[in-house]
Formats: sequence, structure tokens, C-alpha cells
Amino acid sequence: MAQLLLQEFQPKEWGGLTTANHLGAAYLTQPQKASKMVSMIWQQNSSFADLGDYLKKIATPLYLDSDDAFTWDLMTGGEKNIPLVEARVDGTAVTAASRAGVAFSEFELVFNEPYFFDVNIIIGHKFEYQIQIIDEPTVEGGNYVYRCRLVTGDPDLFVPYDELVEGKRFSKQYSGVESTLSKKGGKVNYTSPFKMKNYFSRLRMEDTVPGNMISRPFGVEFKVKDSRTGEVKTLRAWQQYRDWEFERQYRMEKNNMFYYARLNVADDGTFKNKGKSGYEYEQGAGIRQQIESANVVYYPTDNFDINWVTNIMLDLSVNRKPFDRREFVLRTGERGMVQWSQALEEKATLYTPLHDSTRVALSGNKMTFKGQFLEYWGPQGIKLTVMHDPMKDDPVTHKVEHPNGGPAESYVYDILDVGTSDGEANIRVVYQKGMEDIRGYENGLRNAFHPHGEGRNIISTSTDGYKHHRMFIGGAMVKDPTRCVVIKPQVLA
Repeated sequence: MAQLLLQEFQPKEWGGLTTANHLGAAYLTQPQKASKMVSMIWQQNSSFADLGDYLKKIATPLYLDSDDAFTWDLMTGGEKNIPLVEARVDGTAVTAASRAGVAFSEFELVFNEPYFFDVNIIIGHKFEYQIQIIDEPTVEGGNYVYRCRLVTGDPDLFVPYDELVEGKRFSKQYSGVESTLSKKGGKVNYTSPFKMKNYFSRLRMEDTVPGNMISRPFGVEFKVKDSRTGEVKTLRAWQQYRDWEFERQYRMEKNNMFYYARLNVADDGTFKNKGKSGYEYEQGAGIRQQIESANVVYYPTDNFDINWVTNIMLDLSVNRKPFDRREFVLRTGERGMVQWSQALEEKATLYTPLHDSTRVALSGNKMTFKGQFLEYWGPQGIKLTVMHDPMKDDPVTHKVEHPNGGPAESYVYDILDVGTSDGEANIRVVYQKGMEDIRGYENGLRNAFHPHGEGRNIISTSTDGYKHHRMFIGGAMVKDPTRCVVIKPQVLA
């Protein structure tokens, strides 16, 4: 960090065991100062905010009996498009000169699965070319060949070549039959649930505190604010600061694990990483990776458009959510919140000029412009609430800078469907029952509970001091990641 005007000393950094010498080297054992109040110039309050606490508020956590991998079932609708492998006329692949179906002639369509039945009427990309399946498919390698005919009374009608190229998608319209003595109807398509699987992640921290540091005055006072309660606390002893800093970093690591952890299981189902014990190290997918596996899109770094975001929310809603349940949460960094508000402000000025009294106040010769857009009600029942995600503003974790300033991650938008899916929360934390937050102390001659060795102090080591241990076992489950999306600036592509 660059030295500030009036700054006397550069801050010192260290990790692990802290002794009195560390405080002396950091100029923190001076007995007297004109002011003992320290302004924490660079304090990442975001790391103290607990993502797990937020997730608990939106959904009841899922508690499991063991820390084995956990699974859940997901099921999509049965209707789908089938891509075309090949089209043939007289047994030969169609060309630009082919006129498939002209004069009521037969032609063949080849698909990679037997999705259609012999009385189905199907269509490709254009409705005017309705195609009748004449017979059950014949198997050809791993493909299925259907005999087809155009449904038309026009002998000059044929299916153009560009409608029959590889990759064109076809869907079933209905099962059409004749009026006299029809023999069979169309069959039902089924789709089975498929399993989603994730793993628990585990983190552990420890810190050794010498006995002579337990009650040692710090030499300065720190004002810290608890981001959960809003309470401002004054820390005057090294032990108080140590406890607060340990908790802050522990929460920061939990946040990073919940959100940014990447699945490390190999294709063969094993884990190639090893821990200090020599056993496998496994970690599950965090919320970000689960969503990105389904939906991630990019926008031009210097052009964020509200209409484009609205279309994305429509994609997440149409045929998925009824009009009265299209509510989403958008989590972004501070830069993203400003960018969102400015973009929505520009959109709003197209309808209502912003020089009215709701946003501009005049008192004497002083004019005030006020307000920030934090909620958006779009067309088709879409409602979006904007929330600040402080994790995205951390310049230590996020090293790619945005051309407009700040970390590029601060301009990332997570659109989360935090509602329910079949009565269950779509996003929730998963814990091993009773193991979600483990705390322990390895007591020496002096410890946190008996700093002066008073009473009958039972010790586990003869060392004058103690070790503080924390461990967390947990994971995250995005039940249906297709209902969420991560929107990133192009600079992160």
C-alpha cells in the first residue's frame, strides 16, 4: 500500500504464531500516544459478512446424517427438439437441387434417437412444412431412419434444402389419423429424472496463542463493526483483536468455499488431490460453478443494456414460471450496482423525465439529486431485486481490473431464482448434522479460559499457551441451475 500523507510507519504483515516481538516490530507496544484510536484504512468488511447466514435466511438449510456425497433428482419436461442427422431423397443425401416431398413423394429423415412415432406430424423450423411420419423407424448404426411425406394438397410444395441441413431441429406437433377405421394412435414420450451430485467441502483453521499474549495490552484501540448486528466494538487487548481477526478470516474462507469452490472429482469418480494426512482431498462445486455449468453469458464491457437483461429473465421464465412467481434476486458488487442504476435511469428517462420533485430537491440555492434504482418491475410479471454482494468487491481475490475502475468481478451479476422447485428451495446450504461449525481449544498451562493459570486448570500440553481450532463441513445445492444465470463483462471471458 502506498504511504499516505501524515503516515508515520508502514504497516507490518505476518502470519501464524504471534509473539511480543511482532507487536514491537509493528510499533504496537508504545506505552503512550496522543491518540490511541486506529482508523482501519483497508478493512475488507465484506469478508466478515457471512454468505451462509444469507442463504439460511432465504431457505432452511438441509441437514444430512453424514459427510458423504449428496444427490438430488432433477427432471425436465418431456417435450424437446431433435436435431436432424441427415435428410435423403431416393436414398441419397439431399443437395441444393433436391426437392424433398414434391408431388407427394416420400423422403427420409435421420435422427439420433427414436423420439417420433409412425402417426406423428412433425415440423422443423418453419410451420408451413408439416411432415407425416409413415412408418416406425429402421435402425442404422446408432441412428434411426424415418420414412416421411409432406402433409399438403399442393403437388408443387417441397421442403427447401436449407430446412433439411444437419442440425436443424424437429419437434412433434400431434398424432394425426384418418377418419375411417384408424388403426393406432401416437405413443407417449417419457423422460426419467436424472441425478445431480455434489460433495461436501471442509475447511480448518488454527492459531497458537502464547500465554504471555493472552492479556497483553495492544497499545492502540480498534473500532470494529459487526456486519451482522451493526454493533461497534472497541478492542483494547491483543487477545480481543486476535479473536476478531480469527473469526473474520474464518468467515471469509467459508464464504469463498460456499461460492467459489470448484469440483475436483475426476471422470473415474476419484480425487487426485491429497491432504497432509495422505488421504484424498475432496471438495464440492460452489454456487458459482453450479450456475455457470448451466447458464453464463457475457456483455460488452462498455455497454450494459437493461433490455438485454430483461430478455435473459424472460428466458428463465417462459414455460418455467407463472406470471405471479417471476421474482429474481440480482447480486452484484458496488460497481455493478452503480452501473445497473445508471442503465435503468437512462431507460426510465425515455418514459418519465427525472427533473421532477421525486428526485430533485431545491432548498434556497442548493439543489440535490437523489435516489438509486434497487428494484425493477419488467414486462410479463418480471420482478428483480438488486442486492449488494460484497464478495465481488474484494481486489485481493479478484485481480482482473475493469477499464472503468475496480475489479471486473464487481460488475458481475448473479441472477438467482431463490424461490422453490416442487416445494423445495432452489438454493440452499447443506450441512452434516451437528458438524457445521466445530470449535475447539488445545489447552496449555495458560489458556483463553484461565489466562492466569488460576484454579484447577486441566491441560493437554505443558506449553505455556493454547491452540484455537475451527473446522467447517458444508456445501451448497443449486437444485435447478437452469433457473439462474451469471452475467459477466466481456473482459472476464
